[in-house]
Amino acid sequence: METEIFTLCDFAQDAGGKLTIVGTFDQIGSQTFPVVHPSCSLACRLRFSEKESGIHDFKLRLVDAKGKEVIPSIEGNINVGIAANSQYAAINIVGNLNQLKFEKEGRYSFELYVDGSWVTGLPLNLVKAG
Repeated sequence: METEIFTLCDFAQDAGGKLTIVGTFDQIGSQTFPVVHPSCSLACRLRFSEKESGIHDFKLRLVDAKGKEVIPSIEGNINVGIAANSQYAAINIVGNLNQLKFEKEGRYSFELYVDGSWVTGLPLNLVKAG
């Protein structure tokens, strides 16, 4: 399995296997903390080989710098089916996140796990805006 895309953005959607991503970012500025970010999306595109067809569990976590979960993890499974005329399948995962509350400035991370193993991470920095 390969991770083709793992990004935080203003908006994402999967429409029939076509992944739309608008406005990627990795920093949020605020004059005061705690702060609530109204809406964003986490977009992921994974590519599986024909040897990896079948059901795979995934978990998305948002953690602070100490590894504490900011929100409950998002968990599910994906059924990877490979078309007869292909050697791979690309799977999109989109998580829409609303009203994310951050208690303080600092580094946060989104983490992706597949079948219980860490696959990739994505930093998000919360900074004091001047």
